[in-house]
Amino acid sequence: MKKSSLARLIPVCVAVTLPQALMAEANLTDLTAGDPFFYTSDQFIDKDNKQKALLGVGRPAKTHSQIPHLPVYYGYMNTNMTYRFVNVVEQVFTMVGEGKHGLWRVQEQGTVRQYLRKGKEGLPEGADLNDPQFQKIIEKHYSAYLPEESWSGYKYPDQRLNEEGHLNFIDLPITHGKFKGKYDEHAAVDLPNWYCTMSANDYPYAKKAMNFAFSQPASGEVGPLGKRAGLDINENYTKVLRLEQFPDARSWVNVGQKGEDKLHVKWEAVDENKTQAEYYLVERPFFNKPYLFVAAVYDNVDNADHRYVRPDGEYYQSLKQRGLKPKTEVTPQPRFHLEKGGQAKAQGLPIYGVHHHDRNVFGAGGACPLKGGDWGRYPDTSGGAGWPTQYEEVTPLCDSILVDIKFFTNLDGRSWNDPNKYLANAGVGTQEVTYKMQPGHYGVFTDDYNTARGINNPDSQEVPAELTLTFPAVSQVVEYNEPPALDLAQGMVPSEATMCRPVMQASLDEVLTK
Repeated sequence: MKKSSLARLIPVCVAVTLPQALMAEANLTDLTAGDPFFYTSDQFIDKDNKQKALLGVGRPAKTHSQIPHLPVYYGYMNTNMTYRFVNVVEQVFTMVGEGKHGLWRVQEQGTVRQYLRKGKEGLPEGADLNDPQFQKIIEKHYSAYLPEESWSGYKYPDQRLNEEGHLNFIDLPITHGKFKGKYDEHAAVDLPNWYCTMSANDYPYAKKAMNFAFSQPASGEVGPLGKRAGLDINENYTKVLRLEQFPDARSWVNVGQKGEDKLHVKWEAVDENKTQAEYYLVERPFFNKPYLFVAAVYDNVDNADHRYVRPDGEYYQSLKQRGLKPKTEVTPQPRFHLEKGGQAKAQGLPIYGVHHHDRNVFGAGGACPLKGGDWGRYPDTSGGAGWPTQYEEVTPLCDSILVDIKFFTNLDGRSWNDPNKYLANAGVGTQEVTYKMQPGHYGVFTDDYNTARGINNPDSQEVPAELTLTFPAVSQVVEYNEPPALDLAQGMVPSEATMCRPVMQASLDEVLTK
């Protein structure tokens, strides 16, 4: 297939073409050259080295204090020639990119869209999804994610029926029997998340770093706001990592310029003491390919502006049966509290985003979809702002919120402000630690200035061969989970073209077979 054909089918957000010489020298999918402990690659303790008593013979795997070395990963991702860098060092994950990145608002309906597996029998049109006779088909023949089918696993909204007249996709409430009751007591999904794409599909240049990060204890931890946004519904959000902002990073809300029209913009910093916020880096299948997205969830402490549940359908009925009474009217422009004081309504824009001056030049649109729901065939004006599991009436308010891409998280799930974390006795594992030294009388002054005046060092003392320190507690050493091995040959080989959001009139798989 010609490159021009691929570019026509998939308008390019980022085109990556590297000189062959550079490609030969660097493996950009793994900047550590396959060794996350590369920093000790030139170290070797031989049998004649006295450090072997502490470290053993060979390449050292721990410090002198018996604390294990930790893996280091570097990666990056991009959309629109804008780069974000992810690093893992000492079990601290960081993601640093550009400031004031625009977000769109989307909200989950409390449902999961399930796509028909290739070659499997589908349900007839009009089928009752709770009918016992259809449960085996739902269980075995439909799935929210079909990685083995690549792009073709996704079906457009206008492809509801296949050639046999069976349903290509079905929408199940999270209380459906297929989910074995795991969401039956879930908090009401009544908050939107404000999101934007961070990576190309399969995020090949960040895959190893993210594979490690998503395998650590902090992965999958979702806060109370995130749960109310449905980020813990893992059929939709396959991987989740909660983030914290660096001290000087902010969320910014467009409050407009007083006395001017809506095209006069001005963003003010959000006061997160009064408008609570949680931030996440999530993996979610998009057109049945994994992408990374940043997501922010907000809720005011003094009003319900951000909250909503559509008063219709099985999910809403399940909440009523539990005695819950969620807010059932959308607030078109939710208010945010401002750091400078006061509050203001979020003002969305009709453009795709403030950093996108001309997406139309390469056929990718450039306008805000102005409604929620399935992205579908955007830039056709029928397209929505995200996924089919989301409310159409919760509109995206494009770039009404900007967020600084400057985040971190402790992958072991433990804060560094714990007074016992990283104490030197952690590697030994006991509260009392005996130190062995060369004995003698240390600290006698010999400088003429001191000796002429008879000044003695009050710290001078006889140091014994051994002494024991007693620590206040024994804290667990910082360790890590071994990540699963990656099959680098499947679905993450970088191509010349990578996308931030795809536009496809036919599936890529269909094109490649022609």
